Amino acid sequence: MVGVAAAIFANGGLADAIGEAYFQVSEVISNAINGSNEAKQQRIQDRLDKALREAIKNGNIVMDSGAWIEIDVQQDKNKKGNYVDGGSSAASPGKSSSVKVKGKDYMAAGGFEGLWQSTSLKMYEMNIEQESGWAGVRIVSNGNSSYTSYYYRGDASTVQKQKQSGIDYTNTSSMNTGNRMDGTPLKVWEDTWTK
Repeated sequence: MVGVAAAIFANGGLADAIGEAYFQVSEVISNAINGSNEAKQQRIQDRLDKALREAIKNGNIVMDSGAWIEIDVQQDKNKKGNYVDGGSSAASPGKSSSVKVKGKDYMAAGGFEGLWQSTSLKMYEMNIEQESGWAGVRIVSNGNSSYTSYYYRGDASTVQKQKQSGIDYTNTSSMNTGNRMDGTPLKVWEDTWTK
């Protein structure tokens, strides 16, 4: 009870405080069942995939065929002090219109920040204290309301550092065939689905 009251005071909002308190309790239970780094990464990837699919299905994110979006959770904090990073094929020059976020071209919507805000994800859900590496979900539009979700796990502390091992982050084929520094595949799962 004291913890919930403290969370309400610290967060300044009842709904967010209750949501965060519920999340923390469920995460403690999940870690008691299986607290391995792989299990934590699997749970975070399931959350990312669900939120990105939801944003696509409700029209917050619209992609041309061949375009992709990605959110990654990493061991090291980004320049804003959070454990998330990500991107889109629309970040490349001349391709911003291939992904729309809340009706705006990807870059005009704020790039990754706009992508993040178009989902139902909360920052407290991302700070899972991984022991190592990063985990991410990329969704590629196949056209005709068909999409493929890819789950990637790297052994570098950030996605940017993983790219130094010869992987081209902008190229989904490179990501799908790339390996971690220990030789195991980056891609751990994929699923094709329709809107």
